[in-house]
Amino acid sequence: MSANKKLPKAVKNLTRIWAEKKLEKKFTQVEAAKMLGWSQGAISQYLNNHSDLGPAAVTKFANFLGVDPLEIDPSIAGFLPNTRTRIAKYDASNLTTPVNRTFLDTNPSSAFWVRIDGESWTDLTGDQQRSIGGAPWHIRVCPVKDFPNARLYIVQLKGNKEAKLYRSEALPQAKLINKKYSILDIDINLSQTGEK
Repeated sequence: MSANKKLPKAVKNLTRIWAEKKLEKKFTQVEAAKMLGWSQGAISQYLNNHSDLGPAAVTKFANFLGVDPLEIDPSIAGFLPNTRTRIAKYDASNLTTPVNRTFLDTNPSSAFWVRIDGESWTDLTGDQQRSIGGAPWHIRVCPVKDFPNARLYIVQLKGNKEAKLYRSEALPQAKLINKKYSILDIDINLSQTGEK
């Protein structure tokens, strides 16, 4: 490769992270190649920008190095499982001028959906308890360890079957909680279409 050819950002990131982790974990290219199931030459090709660093290679390197694949190549977000590129059409401060900004919606692999029957659902996120009608609707949740700084949680208290929604500042005492999940997404589809 010629010295004046500019390296792609992903290759720069990979070589930087590779050098850091190589010092930290004390491995050689040969040892890494065995663990990755590649030849030493293949690793050298990627590190020196002689082979295309596509999403599969980035993911494999990231897993080996113990980093998020997006730290190596932020442009592969759409190729990763549980990651979607979203577009915010407007900013809530001004709904007359489109901003069309993209952002990544990344969910832990532990995320799952919970169905809510709105006729009996209680929302404790406001100043007072109230019933929310017009459902069913759904919330995407995950274990608290995978999203510890959530603003909303779904909580099942000990001795109860049903769960309730709580803001982080209004959570019951830990000794009263049977199950608690962080809320990632709320889908309020009042049309009830598509439910089987």
